[in-house]
Amino acid sequence: MTRAVVSANPPKNDAWRPYAVVRFVLIRNAGRLKPSRGLILDWKREGRHWEALVVWHDDASLKPVVKMDWLRIDQLIPVPVDPNWTAPER
Repeated sequence: MTRAVVSANPPKNDAWRPYAVVRFVLIRNAGRLKPSRGLILDWKREGRHWEALVVWHDDASLKPVVKMDWLRIDQLIPVPVDPNWTAPER
């Protein structure tokens, strides 16, 4: 029987692979200073353009609400996520 060597200190190249698909986006909002943060749930092709089903928190109104709608891809700014990033200690 062979035994696998398991170390308490994983090698430096032991990391998660980057996500293949970006799901987090910023939504360009006409007339607002900053974009809203959103999450893509689904994709569809509408004629020659792609649209994404996005859910986001609309905090620009007097009563903040959660919205979900199909948005054209030109309204979205992809936000890549690094699964290996860790917050700096304070």
